[in-house]
Amino acid sequence: MIGATLASSTIGTLIGLLAAWNFSPIQFTNANPADLKPNLKDDYVIMISAAYELDGNLARAKKRLSQLALSDSARTFNDLITREKQSLGNPALQDALIHLSQAVGYKLPFVAQRPAPGTRAPLAPIPTDPIPVFELKERTKLFCADEPDAAFLRFFVRDRSGRDLPNIAIAIRWANNEETIYTGLQPERGIGYADVQVEPGKYAVSIQNARSDTIADLEIGTPPANCKTDRNTPRGWKLIFQQK
Repeated sequence: MIGATLASSTIGTLIGLLAAWNFSPIQFTNANPADLKPNLKDDYVIMISAAYELDGNLARAKKRLSQLALSDSARTFNDLITREKQSLGNPALQDALIHLSQAVGYKLPFVAQRPAPGTRAPLAPIPTDPIPVFELKERTKLFCADEPDAAFLRFFVRDRSGRDLPNIAIAIRWANNEETIYTGLQPERGIGYADVQVEPGKYAVSIQNARSDTIADLEIGTPPANCKTDRNTPRGWKLIFQQK
């Protein structure tokens, strides 16, 4: 069961980040990746590593890294790997960063090197990471002024320091149905963001693969006849979860 959960989470991570890189890239105006702020460059390094983990195209990964014009690429990788380890994030992200750094020849003395896929490593005890815990930090009802065209559940998921967390699975339940969505597929809104369009009814949500508050009774009302003048019908919710 643990192996299946980890495999599912790993695949979701890599597919989600690759989709964000290839199909929903941030649109620049009179700029290029080298002009990004340092935190956004970090997000792109993670996406580049995830893409390399899936397609193995080292030339493409090197080209993408060169476009960022990092001042110290090895240090950037080392800092990101250390951050993923300390935040107890998805191990797939840490592995992707390590594998690309190894492929381009960076020496990372401050992190333990992990073998790339297909290689043999000495047997060692499997560490057991604590299950992450998330709590609801904000719950805001949205009305017609906020959602004039359609009803949405909008999510923001952050780590202990308030940084966005990609590839977090969010379970959404209503009536006899259930759906799972992932953060990070709309990087222009933030890699910790996710949303889903919903119909009138009552919904319950929680973070999967974690101990999480379950938020129930999220009501979505029937669209009013005149949305511009309505101030009472719940047309969506904004929920912010943060890791404890």
